[in-house]
Amino acid sequence: MDRTLITEFPAFNLKSDGSGVYNQPIPTDTREIATNLYLQEMKLDLSGYVQDSLTVGFRRSFEQEGGPDQINWLKAYDPNTDSVSEVTIVSSVPFNDEQLVYALVYSPGFTIPNLPGVDVGNFNREHIIHGRYQIMYANTTIGGGAFSSTGNATLISVTDNIFSSLEPTAADCLYCYRVVAIPNAANDGTGIDFVYLPAKRVILDAFTVEEPELEYMMRLKRSYELANQV
Repeated sequence: MDRTLITEFPAFNLKSDGSGVYNQPIPTDTREIATNLYLQEMKLDLSGYVQDSLTVGFRRSFEQEGGPDQINWLKAYDPNTDSVSEVTIVSSVPFNDEQLVYALVYSPGFTIPNLPGVDVGNFNREHIIHGRYQIMYANTTIGGGAFSSTGNATLISVTDNIFSSLEPTAADCLYCYRVVAIPNAANDGTGIDFVYLPAKRVILDAFTVEEPELEYMMRLKRSYELANQV
């Protein structure tokens, strides 16, 4: 049976207080998980499908945004350091904060280096049902002004990677994350003054199917194994 699963993230908005600290002009559930790294998270409940012994499969996934990405700066914008990075993940297993920090460096699900003392997680492609990684810079060619003066601009993507697996799952929950890394806040009248990313939704074109009992039980077992090894 066809299903449409949707996860909604609120707008991301942070403004400098002038002393190198960001505040939220419009409060949301966004929280800081490391210096200048912020997280929005929620869950999609699939427990009803599990109770009916149904597998959830996916045909495609895509994102929608409710407006332009924007950035404001005071006195100067430095294209060497003033990028905005964003990773959006829908996973069949949970991440902790440290793993989400490193998701902005190593997209989860790929083979990554062994980093002693660093918890990057034990993810493979099956976990990451939807994944997107972006690096954005100010588009100062359209109405933004020069790099060396106060200005504002929309953000444009210079990197836009999709790493969705769309793997079927028998998990009872999908974990949804939006992680954003931004430059240092303006201090003493110089630097990034405001960062705004619009509200985002991730749409999963899904279906449910009743698999043969043995096949379903093996998938259910695999879902729990994946969740418990992270």
